[in-house]
Amino acid sequence: MEMVTTKDVFGKTYEVEAEKLVPSVHVYGIAVQDGKALISPQFDGYDWPGGTFELGEDTVDTLKREFKEETGYDVEPEKLLGTYTSFFHHHKRNLDYQSFLVFYLVKVVGGEISTDGFDMDEKEYAKRACWVDLDDLATMRHACSIDIADELLRYAREAILR
Repeated sequence: MEMVTTKDVFGKTYEVEAEKLVPSVHVYGIAVQDGKALISPQFDGYDWPGGTFELGEDTVDTLKREFKEETGYDVEPEKLLGTYTSFFHHHKRNLDYQSFLVFYLVKVVGGEISTDGFDMDEKEYAKRACWVDLDDLATMRHACSIDIADELLRYAREAILR
């Protein structure tokens, strides 16, 4: 029986049998403008705006819906940045996931910052989205179950240069 290590948002690790993992897909957007990136403050760090896809959606549908819910902004994808695999333990549900994370560079095309789209869980751990300098972002904790913060920050910096 193959064992897999999962990690929760607080950094605690768990050992779980691979066949007990629940598959999930999450789609995120990185918006950059005027030398700043839009983040979603969560727990004691940040994440990129985005979330879990729903059956019947494609990744762009999920991106637009989740970005709007978490930030209030409407976006259009500009470029697929990458896909990643994460092994995540959900501390409230006590479930372990094999998550597929999809990241897009996005352009804000409308809306305004709002928390109106937060669901009950997000109201507990997330705060209003905000624009931060990339230098500040480099010193903040990325609330993700895999260490991809530096790579994603590099994508954000490259977006400024284009």
